[in-house]
This record gives sequence, C-alpha cells and structure tokens, in this order.
Amino acid sequence: MEIEDDGFEPPEACVQWCQVRNYDLHVLDDGATVDLDWWNSHLRDANHEIRLHGRNDDGKIVTAGMATVQRNDLRPNSELVIADHDGLGLLFLCAAWQSAHRGRRFKRRFPDVFNTQVPDGEDPLKTIKSILDYCVKTRTLPAIHRDTWSGWPVTPGVGVSLIAAFMWAAGVSEAGSRAQLIDQFGVSTLIHEGWLEDPSVSSFTLRRYHRYNELLNAWATTAQTRPELIEMWLVKRWTARVQEARHGERAMPTLF
Repeated sequence: MEIEDDGFEPPEACVQWCQVRNYDLHVLDDGATVDLDWWNSHLRDANHEIRLHGRNDDGKIVTAGMATVQRNDLRPNSELVIADHDGLGLLFLCAAWQSAHRGRRFKRRFPDVFNTQVPDGEDPLKTIKSILDYCVKTRTLPAIHRDTWSGWPVTPGVGVSLIAAFMWAAGVSEAGSRAQLIDQFGVSTLIHEGWLEDPSVSSFTLRRYHRYNELLNAWATTAQTRPELIEMWLVKRWTARVQEARHGERAMPTLF
C-alpha cells in the first residue's frame, strides 16, 4: 500500500457488508438491462463488425430488444459478442453493461474509438486494437515509453472507467492483483471516508489508479473478502448516502 494510505482502514460497516456477500451471486451475477437495438444500430452506423447480444429472463441468448448482460459475461470470447475483433467487441460489451447499470454513475454514450490522426490508408482502429490485444494476450497494460501526462496508453474515445472495466474483464493484473472497476460514486465514498486523492475519476492518472487498486486490495485483505465486493460497497454506500440526505433517513447499520 502507498505510504499515504498507511493506517487508512475499511469502515466496520464495509467489512460487515462484504463478509455476508457471496462473490458469485453478488458480483458475477450483477446484471444490467441493455438496449441491444440502440447499441447494435450505433455499431452498424459506425461500420463496426460487432453485434452485441444479451439474455432473457430464462438466461437464453437474445439478439434484439431489452436484454440482461451480467458481469460474468464480460470476458474474452464472450458468447454475447459477435465481432471481427474480440478485444473491441469486449470493450463495447463493457460499455453497454456499464452505461446501463442502474447503480453506477454512467450515462449511455457510444465510444468513438477511431483515431483521426492516422495517415490516409492506415486503419483508424489500429491504435485501440493494439492496446486491447496486448491486454488480452498478456493480461498487463503495455509499458509507455514516452512521457504522457496520465501514464495511460493511448485509447481514443475510452475514458478511465471504461478502460478499467475492460481490464477487469480481460483479467489484467494491476497492483499485484486483478484490475478493478472504478466508478465516480465509489471514489466519492472513499473521499468522504477520508481518502486524500483527486476526487475526479476522469482525471485519474495511471499512478492514481494503481494506488486505488492497492487500497481496494488492502481493504479486502483486512475484511477477508474480495476487492470486487469492496468496490461494490463503495458504490452502493454513496447511493445510500444520497438517499439518506434526500429523505432524511439513516441507512441500516447492518447494511452500510
């Protein structure tokens, strides 16, 4: 853990909440209702050879309408993606799940991943494809051999939260463990609990994201749980605080 975070322990409510949750049920089965028609029409309009699928209430794969995408579906070679490039297909599935999730702070936005700076005749998707391929193949981020303000590799149209979701889906290693999702609600909870860091996820450098992952792993070790559940508690806690403020109620201590 970074020296700045030494002694910053998880709240007891977080520990209690996580210890009574099941990883498979509460993380892997965490679903979002995705509008497949919206996503697939945008994919067609952008000339992507990608089609997203989802599941109906019986778990069967469907190709149109409103459908469920579970977090467990976010993985390479997912059966919910038909694509000429697996990494790019997975990225859009992550974007669809993330933006449709009712408990997270995202709006539906179609990522424009084309690099407009490439010379004529060169694939405008080459930049993003190469990064995604590297992540899937090596389960690491490529090293940056030049100075950038953020430390992140160049991923046109892809912000910090989406690339983090892709990294989790691809099983990318970060801070000695699996890369974790990062949501503005969750980071806002950390700041409220006393974390001394930039509160804006969109401006997170790679070093800050590394620190964030180290903190989640340290809290998970303390709570004897998984970092995914820590991240989930942080997001849910922020929503609960907003509801408390709105209705003048306290959250149940056994939950938060």
